[in-house]
Amino acid sequence: MSVSGSEAIRDPSSRAGGFLLRGLQKWHPLHPARRRCSVGIERKLAAWKKAGLLTEDQAAAIALHEQSQASGARWVVWSIASVGGLAIAVGIISVIAANWDDIPEKVKLAACGALLLGSLGGAWRTSRLENLWPRDLFLLFHSGMVPATIGLIAQIYHLSGHPWRAVALCAAFALPAAVVAKQGLLTDVFIGFLTLALGLFMSEYDWFNNLFDGDLRVAFIYAAFGLMLLFSASAIRGAHLGASAAAKRWGIGLLAATSVAASVCWDTTGSRWLAQQPHSILQWPQGIFLAAAAAFSARLWWTRPPALGARLAAIALLTLLLCGALVGRVDQNNLLLRQFIGFGLFAGLCIAVAMAAAESGSRLGTNLATLALAARVFVFYLELAKNLMTTGIGLIVTGFVCLAVAYAWWRLRRTLPVAARSGGAT
Repeated sequence: MSVSGSEAIRDPSSRAGGFLLRGLQKWHPLHPARRRCSVGIERKLAAWKKAGLLTEDQAAAIALHEQSQASGARWVVWSIASVGGLAIAVGIISVIAANWDDIPEKVKLAACGALLLGSLGGAWRTSRLENLWPRDLFLLFHSGMVPATIGLIAQIYHLSGHPWRAVALCAAFALPAAVVAKQGLLTDVFIGFLTLALGLFMSEYDWFNNLFDGDLRVAFIYAAFGLMLLFSASAIRGAHLGASAAAKRWGIGLLAATSVAASVCWDTTGSRWLAQQPHSILQWPQGIFLAAAAAFSARLWWTRPPALGARLAAIALLTLLLCGALVGRVDQNNLLLRQFIGFGLFAGLCIAVAMAAAESGSRLGTNLATLALAARVFVFYLELAKNLMTTGIGLIVTGFVCLAVAYAWWRLRRTLPVAARSGGAT
């Protein structure tokens, strides 16, 4: 429906709206002035290439830069729209929370069911789009609605049970979304549910109670889980790159956490696990970890990835770090030697990981491994600084380690692959 000029003059709101629209039109990507600007740049580039002032690559780079600058205003609009959508969502949640007790239970269940089905319907409708981000966002919302629905049903019908079962059910519902999603975010959700379910399962048997006093059953299980994630990451890399990257992130994170826990156990004066638990309990968590380490090592040996020696050395040092923390009971007389051995194993592990990341072209992995080593050196100094003798030894060792790290880093920078120096694959 069109509006005549006289009607627009009589209506002040129409004049204001028209003024606002005319002011915003010049920022629209399809505005003629912007198209003329793009055509003018193309003409200039053609003239400069004809005159021999620009090469084809330089002209293409300039055109790409101008195109990105021309479409930059759209990010402003999307940012404002995102803030507005987030404000509406938070406002709706606040209103519902304020009147939660007054909402009938059937309405709550119907709303949850509608959101679950609606998210699946939205994912199906947006699966035909060229950009699959909307579909993945709908699937992510559906994965979040599953635990919310389980909690709502448990609240309404006063149900109770083992928490790990509910989280494992959420992982089962998140698996199909992780398989079909193009991005790795849905795989992060699935692995997160699995990790939480595993932790809740072990917490029911009090495995976390003495974690830093020598009871490393949790560390062995999570380390085995991390190795299997790395194994699966290399296996599915060709089929699902996003899922492979997510599995690699979680695997490295779990191995780093278990390494820190084992490093802390090297400084304790006793191993309660070996002293109190029977051998049957001792053997199967260690057996699972050793089997996972052997399988991952065999996979590496078969595929021959870059930095094979450094990767195998890292697995061997991780095994020594975890298993060595359980060797016998320790008294104060040989605690200093135990601390030095634990520090050496952790430092060797960090160096092996840094070398593997550098040779693979991962600048981020090299930096994180070096940062972990520097943090461990500082903590080791604090552990030894109890009297003048140990403080002096700690300073000497810290100085030599820092010099060795600086020299190794200098050598790595000279031999580092081009991809790592330019911030390539991470």
